[in-house]
Amino acid sequence: MEVDEPAIAAGSHSAEDILHSSAKTRPAGELQTGHYESCTHFLRVRRQENRFIPVLMGPKMPRRDQEPMYPKYSHLMLILFKPWRSVSDLKQTMQLWTESFESFKHTCNDKVIAILNNMQILHECKDS
Repeated sequence: MEVDEPAIAAGSHSAEDILHSSAKTRPAGELQTGHYESCTHFLRVRRQENRFIPVLMGPKMPRRDQEPMYPKYSHLMLILFKPWRSVSDLKQTMQLWTESFESFKHTCNDKVIAILNNMQILHECKDS
């Protein structure tokens, strides 16, 4: 599948510029060779007004301040915030989820840390 040339040259703008651009044509990329939809699908950066906030359904999100739930919390936060394609991208074979998450927190950007803190504050507000 051929992908249209983006209106914004990838090398000429920062990721922040691309995300906030109002250009009609959006940057796009092909899926990895071997992906089962690589011949029929591609990914495109959405315009800001067309982005969505995911609402997680199912069991309650674990809290980071409850010791027995911290491994589950670590596992889920890595899945949500660390880019990955396989489990080995999230943690090493003999590594605990908590160890991998602690390592990730030292390398992720401030925006992710702020989101993690806000999630915890939401839990604490529900307690009061």
